[in-house]
Amino acid sequence: MTSVCAFYDVPIGTTQEELFATAGDPIVTRRFNDGTIEYEYIERFKVGARILNERHYYVLVRDGVVVSKRMREVSPTPFGYDSYDMQTTQKNDENSP
Repeated sequence: MTSVCAFYDVPIGTTQEELFATAGDPIVTRRFNDGTIEYEYIERFKVGARILNERHYYVLVRDGVVVSKRMREVSPTPFGYDSYDMQTTQKNDENSP
């Protein structure tokens, strides 16, 4: 799902084929024991290399038809570091070569 518009363009009752045509391929697919399938799409908002905000869109499909959808917004802490920022091969020591 490339944007929030695609999420809102998928009404309840849409077929699975129409979902893929409108929103594209999902990032994650979850299959449940009752035959229901949940598709997850993620929209990321970046500033430079940092992710400022993420929206996770979930679409629930039963018997080939969209029966439910929801959205969850995630904002990382502004002062937090990601694992890439914490890794370094350089030493800040005066005696290091």
